[in-house]
Amino acid sequence: MLRILGYPQVWESMKRIVEPEILDDLAPDDPNAVRSRKDLRLINRFMAGEAWILKQVSNMKNVRRIVELGAGDGQLSNALKSQQSECVVVALDLVPRPKSAADGVIWESVSVLDYDGYDEHCIVVANLFIHHLQDSELRSLGEKLKDVRAGVFAEPHRKKSALCMGRLIFPVVNHVTRHDMITSIKAGFVRGEIEGLLGSGFQWSEGSGFFGGIRMIGERQ
Repeated sequence: MLRILGYPQVWESMKRIVEPEILDDLAPDDPNAVRSRKDLRLINRFMAGEAWILKQVSNMKNVRRIVELGAGDGQLSNALKSQQSECVVVALDLVPRPKSAADGVIWESVSVLDYDGYDEHCIVVANLFIHHLQDSELRSLGEKLKDVRAGVFAEPHRKKSALCMGRLIFPVVNHVTRHDMITSIKAGFVRGEIEGLLGSGFQWSEGSGFFGGIRMIGERQ
């Protein structure tokens, strides 16, 4: 269940730290990268962020345009296009268009901070991406998104229990995933934090997933 924010305080004492992740610097065909992406698909299914985003978007009326930040292999954008067949779906990522991207998805190989297509008809979504951005970059992104209709984000929840839960699966994932998972949690978010980073022009609501995720919706006031 989502809770409407009515408090300025941050609930956790862990400082947000954004550091490089190993997978970002590996070649796509590196065996360690291939294995780590397989690990991440399993983790994503447990965290269920994509399924949650799809559900939130399906509950919104008159959706005309959706932009996914950090689209990766295009899985979420493909699902959004399948669900919202009449809607324009744009996937943003620095990598070239992957073969897995559906024909109906518009792929833009551009930084989310350089994209100029955010507007009042746009719903912006991201699954496990915006935690990669430094606080200053998030504030810049907030300025870019100031006119969009809504933002729907599923990200790591920066709390000690998430770190403990992550370490429980160390035996079944490779060293890249072990490093990057902990790095992602430390770069994640806590309740009450996102409003200060992406802006107070939205009415923010948020909740927690069972497997260490925080889910946030910002709707234009």
